[in-house]
This record gives sequence, structure tokens and C-alpha cells, in this order.
Amino acid sequence: MGTIEQLRDQWINPSDVSTILMAIGGDVVQNAFAQGTGQPYTPVCFSFGCVAYAFTTLVNIIGDGRLLPSPDYPVKVFNLESGYARENKNWVVGRLLRDIESQVSRMRPLNDNTGIRISVFEAIENENNPTQFSWSFMHIIGAIMTLLQLGVATIPIALDRQWGVMFITIIGTLLIQIAGLLPQWRAEKLPNGQKSKDCYALTSGNGSTDIVVVLGRGLCLNLEEMSASQSPRINRPWEKFQRLSQPLDLEKMADSNRLGTRGRKAKTFHGFPLGFRLTQITCWVLSVLWLLLLVNVAASTDYTWCLLGIGAIGMFQNAWLAAVELPSAERNLPLYHCDTIMTHKVMDGIMDFDITYGRGVPLMEEFFPGRLHDEETEWWRGNKDPYDDIREKHSALRDVPRSRKRAIPTSTLDPSLEEKRKSWFDVDQPKSLSRINYEPSTRWDDLRTRDRPKGSTASPRKQ
Repeated sequence: MGTIEQLRDQWINPSDVSTILMAIGGDVVQNAFAQGTGQPYTPVCFSFGCVAYAFTTLVNIIGDGRLLPSPDYPVKVFNLESGYARENKNWVVGRLLRDIESQVSRMRPLNDNTGIRISVFEAIENENNPTQFSWSFMHIIGAIMTLLQLGVATIPIALDRQWGVMFITIIGTLLIQIAGLLPQWRAEKLPNGQKSKDCYALTSGNGSTDIVVVLGRGLCLNLEEMSASQSPRINRPWEKFQRLSQPLDLEKMADSNRLGTRGRKAKTFHGFPLGFRLTQITCWVLSVLWLLLLVNVAASTDYTWCLLGIGAIGMFQNAWLAAVELPSAERNLPLYHCDTIMTHKVMDGIMDFDITYGRGVPLMEEFFPGRLHDEETEWWRGNKDPYDDIREKHSALRDVPRSRKRAIPTSTLDPSLEEKRKSWFDVDQPKSLSRINYEPSTRWDDLRTRDRPKGSTASPRKQ
């Protein structure tokens, strides 16, 4: 048989589909699961990457024990109440910053003269329970694509009464839904602390032009805990599940003063949380079932174009789901956009933020770790006039300092949230929220102690 005949036969009825199936990586499928899990229905379609994903997940569970992928967007998380900062290790926090930055960029795009853009949000009430996510448009699109796959799978049945393609599609879809139902997805995607009062800043770090600030108001996910990404091998992430944890005997725990405890302890099985053991067993079983399904795919020699079409639909749907931008509310963090600070100089923007919200010191130390100019040092010590005079003199480029125009701007990217909002400025707050009661680590000795009463002392921070 000549080359032309071989190519013609291959394009009429492609063979060795299993090679195509195994050649495509499962990282896209993993990201799709990370986006879509949290409800009884997972909007991930059967695709060529599912087999590779199943075995990659098995390796991860044996290794670090995680289902979520590693963060794909750099984030540094600041607790502006305490001044502590940590590098993010949670995939969801990275996507949260990525999507908010994209949202703000459409509404308030940067221009050539913008050095920094600080977007300030207030957390509002999240109506979901501690382990629940909302239904959204991605579930609708996932259901439509799955129905389309099943429609393609009916072609061999209608033409030749061959049900092999339909069998493969249904079994693959069921295996995906079983994987998406694992409670460990929610354990990793949500922190225990979901009513935080702290103020958080998210940024890609020094050199970034964007800072996203979230004012907690007792309604915010604990982004600091979330960014630590605690291992699912320990009890802590499972305490928020009623069925996978049990109440503690508080009388025996009278001497315990662990902050943030919910008075529950994860149920264990052979030394590990029951939820994690469930994930391990399920991943082993799913890996075997995917391997058996692969054998059936290799045995399917008729209507392979239908099977390839079904896999292609799943591939494109998975790719879309893995990359799609989601509103923060769909990550259980509904936000109200109340302010945007855009300035030519980064220092000007952080100073304006400190004037309005009193929390600029940790950001200043991140973006300016070296020695400041004399007038900048004096500004942070409380003598603002020398720096503000210079800035006001060049106000055509640098705008008038907020210290000399104390108007509080209010705006929103989602007007529907207005009725749920109780403004940050409507609740009682300390006069200066940037005071930090530990010793300075910078060269300007009294930078962080400017709000302390005279004569007060503080012991050095413990390492």
C-alpha cells in the first residue's frame, strides 16, 4: 500500500487513538478541576487529558497529598493589621489577584504616567456555608458541552447500532464527576477562617504596578491562612466539614487557647484525616478505571472520528475552564470596589493610601526596602508638609496629596452589591490603623512607633 493510500485510510478512519490520548498532558484538566469543583456537578468534560491527569493526581496524592495545582500567578499576601507578609502557596489566591487585576484594568486602565494603582475593596456578606460554592455560568457551559458530546456519541448508534463510543463517553463523564465530588477540593480551596476582620493587600511584589487591598470587616476569607495552603494530611483543613469532623470535648480542652478553632476535630483513619484517606482510595480506584477505559478506547476501531470529536470538544472546554476569569464572589469572596488610587510615583500612591486607610507602612517597606529621601522619612514620621509641598508644587503630574484633600471617593464595579454594603467609613475604627507595636527593622528608628503614647516601650519582635 502506498503512502497516499495509507494517509487516505488514516484520515477516513483514524487509528491508534490511545497514542493521541496518552500524548496530551493532564495539567489543563487539573486547572479545570481547580476552577470548577465545589458543587455536586463539576463542569469538566471528558477529554484526552483525563487519563494523564488521573495518574498525575495519583503521584501528587502519594507525594505532597494535594489536589490543587501549584500557583500559576505570583502573589505576596500582606496582613496590613500586623504587618506580616508571606509568599502565596495557594492556587486560588493567585487566580483571585489575577482576575481582580483584569477586572480593574478594564474599568480603570493604566496610562503611561501611572506608577502604581491601588484598588481598594470591602468584603461583603457571603451567603454560602463554609464548604459550599455558588452555581455559575461555567456550570451551564459545562452541561451544554457534555450534552453535545453525548449527541456526537449517538451518531454510531443511529448509523450502525454501535454503542462503544457512547459507552466510553458515559463512563469517562462519570469518572470525572466522581473525581470532582472529592471533599478535598473544598478543603484546599477554602480556609477555616471565613469571617476575618483583618485588612489584606495582594500584590505580585516590589516592582508591580498593582496592589489589591481587601478590607475584611468581619466578612472576609482569611487570605493569610489561605495563602499558607495547609497540607490536607493534617486535621486543620477538615474541621469545617460537619461529616468529616467531630466536636471537641471543650471541658477537656479548657486549657487550650488555639486561635480560630471551630471546636471541632477531624475524624481520622489510620493516622490521617478521614477525608484525605477517602481521596487516596478514590484516586487509586480511578487510576485503575481510567486504565481499563483506555483499553476500550484502543479497541474501538470504528467511528474513531466521533471519539476524536468528543475528545476535542472536551479539550477546548477544559482549556476554556482552566483559564476563564471568574468574579471574586464565585470564589466565596464577594467584594465591593470602593476606591482606586492611581499616582505617577509609587511613594505618592502608598502615602495617599496611608492617609485614607492608615495602613501604608507594610506596603512602603515592601516597595522601598532601602533608605528613603529625607523628606520621605519625615513624612512617615509625621511631618508631612515638606514632602507634600514638593508634591503639590508638581500637582499637574503628581496630583494634590490626599492629606490636603480629605474627600473619600466611593465607586463600585458591581452596583448590584450596593445594598449589601456597609461602608468601611461607617463603622468605628481606630484613628490610626497603621500603628504596629513591635520594634522597627529599618534604619529609620521611630518609623513604626510614631503612634505610640509617649514614654511607651515595646520589646523586640520574637523571631
